[in-house]
Amino acid sequence: MLQPPMLQPKEGVRRPKSSENAAGASRAPASPANVPGDTTRERILDAALELFGERGLHAASVRDVAKLAKANVAAISYHFGGKEELYLAVAGHVAAIMGSRIAERAPQIVDAAPPANPQEALAHLELAFDTIVDVIVGHEDMRRVSRFILREQMSPTAAFDIIYAQVMERMHRTVCLNFGVATGLDPDSETVRLRTFLLIGQGIFLRVAEAVVLRRLGADRYTPSLLDEIKAMLRTHLHLVVTELRGRKGEA
Repeated sequence: MLQPPMLQPKEGVRRPKSSENAAGASRAPASPANVPGDTTRERILDAALELFGERGLHAASVRDVAKLAKANVAAISYHFGGKEELYLAVAGHVAAIMGSRIAERAPQIVDAAPPANPQEALAHLELAFDTIVDVIVGHEDMRRVSRFILREQMSPTAAFDIIYAQVMERMHRTVCLNFGVATGLDPDSETVRLRTFLLIGQGIFLRVAEAVVLRRLGADRYTPSLLDEIKAMLRTHLHLVVTELRGRKGEA
């Protein structure tokens, strides 16, 4: 089942060695993190997400990230190591953002047992697609996340593996499971996997192609009423597909 991914402390990150005071007792190192309530790490991740999404790994410099984060370059080394390690940490940050929002919006899907019958499965699918619209299209800051993910979709690196394993594969498997129960088909079949991708893609397209969609609709943003209309249309598409596949199953 899909669980919100948790960021784990990075192994092997260089840490300053602790020092001794005059009395011989150990004291904490003077470092960018040794401040109560310090948010330096989070600021660096947010700045890196912005710049890596805009420019990519190689074009975005560590100094640019530090400047945008209002931190010093040493703080990046302290928290992450180097630029490549920071890039992978951003991938984990992206997975955590998406996973936590999905779990918050639809806990009855991500934490629930498999659906007991086709009606329950269909209700889960409706909630799943509503969640995709609310999380991916409805959140304004998903523009930054989408830019980063799109770069990884076009030229996958180890960062893509993190996002795929922690969010994409889990979400897709959950939707396929419900889709299989709703239609009576094997959830691991190519038909179910492709149909699920096509339905999910209808929602994701609205974020990826936001500029053209809003221009053609004569809108400047996705308003709550527009999001509700989108969700209703997507539910209609879902029901048409499920009904068609149930009919095929009955004829077989």
